[in-house]
Amino acid sequence: MAEFHNDDAVLDIHDKPKPAAWFGLSLQHLFTMFGATVLVPRLVGLDPGIALLSSGVGTLAYLTVTKGKIPAYLGSSFAFITAMKMLMGSEGYPAIAQGAITAGVVYLIVALIIKKNRFGLAR
Repeated sequence: MAEFHNDDAVLDIHDKPKPAAWFGLSLQHLFTMFGATVLVPRLVGLDPGIALLSSGVGTLAYLTVTKGKIPAYLGSSFAFITAMKMLMGSEGYPAIAQGAITAGVVYLIVALIIKKNRFGLAR
């Protein structure tokens, strides 16, 4: 893959922030993650503990698959709240689980297509 350098960046891709900045950024990430991971289940009537456990397991699986090259946290998404609220009122938990699994399978298929074709990305 081609090397990329941004002269305007405060930190480059491989740079590490100073401890004080790192701590501040970590707190920012924690509050953002916690807000989304707890608020989304609360809004649709699900248990936040399940969301925290699921996001932790999903994140560990993701880091294992990517070998830690892409540090990311996988958590709740506000994108599906409307569908989950609708399903919770009419169909219940099984329909929400089926929707989540279906979305995951679609994401996996799209990721495999992108990996296979690269769509003009440097090889």
